[in-house]
Amino acid sequence: MVTNLLFMSLLGILFIQCSIDRTIIPINKAELKLLKEFQQLDSVHSIQISSEDEPGQKLWLCLTMVSKNGKAPLMNQKVHLYHTSNNGDYEPADLNDESTARLNGFAITDAMGRIFVQTILPGDYGSSSDNRHIHTTVEDAIPEAYDINFKQYTGLLGKNFIKGSDQHFIANLKQTKNNTLVVILTMEIKKAQ
Repeated sequence: MVTNLLFMSLLGILFIQCSIDRTIIPINKAELKLLKEFQQLDSVHSIQISSEDEPGQKLWLCLTMVSKNGKAPLMNQKVHLYHTSNNGDYEPADLNDESTARLNGFAITDAMGRIFVQTILPGDYGSSSDNRHIHTTVEDAIPEAYDINFKQYTGLLGKNFIKGSDQHFIANLKQTKNNTLVVILTMEIKKAQ
């Protein structure tokens, strides 16, 4: 009896530690002000990856690219972003190249290294759950590939992997009053040109 209680208690603790906190808090006033600044960027520094009628929850990304070694803003850097649809499919134009995903686009960073992205929250890819992410390629950086993962949709194993990687970023989702998800993230890019 005591052994069963101990086992159940340990199992409960393990479950709590491994479960994902899906809480998404509202955007605060300072973040809202920053969001408005990103929304006012020139069109060359903004991209709308998904159409207005794309199924899924709207997501806005306020991304700032800086050099990993000096933290200087990466100006005029071409950034390609792509991800799965709401149901987890890339639907690539070239079946051998997922970077040709239906939901993809390019933007150029401004003088402060910023781009604004309008899209939807990607779905889980493949048979895995809790692996939602957006692929980001920074042209002429070494390496070029970086991923944006979402705290509320990344499991413990994924979070541990991300901690050991400088090409993967974990973004904390916030939400506006109309339930649009917002990410404000600075990405440190290695050996950018």
